[in-house]
Amino acid sequence: MKRVSRQQGFTLLEILIALAIFAILSIMAYAGLAAVLDARAATEPRSAQLAQLQTTLYLLNEDLSQAIDRPVRDELGSPEPAFTNGHGSEILNLTRSVPVWTENAVGNSLQRVSYRFENGSLYRQVWALLDRTPQTQHRRRKLLDAKQVEVKIYEAESHSWRPFIGETKTIPLALQFEFNVEGLGTLQHAFLLHQ
Repeated sequence: MKRVSRQQGFTLLEILIALAIFAILSIMAYAGLAAVLDARAATEPRSAQLAQLQTTLYLLNEDLSQAIDRPVRDELGSPEPAFTNGHGSEILNLTRSVPVWTENAVGNSLQRVSYRFENGSLYRQVWALLDRTPQTQHRRRKLLDAKQVEVKIYEAESHSWRPFIGETKTIPLALQFEFNVEGLGTLQHAFLLHQ
């Protein structure tokens, strides 16, 4: 007599249990992935804000540490002080030296830098020519989105900070910037200027 061999395989119950376990593991994995994606989406805007703030503070430090006492002429030929808070949306204008890092360099080149606060954003403008004409080109860069930006100047006589309005006869000892950034609150940073 010939024996009929029994085929080996999974029963319907075993397949259903395996599918249920796979479904539970898939739901757990999806929940973990969704939590990671939600955390990433929440931190990306804050990370972008912090990167903007870090870039702004770096550029301010570079410009202020290289500030020099060199008045300029504006586009209309009017004299402009070396260090002033500007007019309208301009919160700071200054002349700075830019070190040239080549072997053949004889000296430093100079730039005129302006910081403007317009429509909730801080911008930096740079002119390679100090005494400008109406055709003089400048580079403009958006630095930071903020609700408000204030600049204060340190007065050595009274040992106190006051709002920076107008011009100074000499380059001040220090400036303090106050940024009101949504989500980060009010941030203050003081810069010691090169004397």
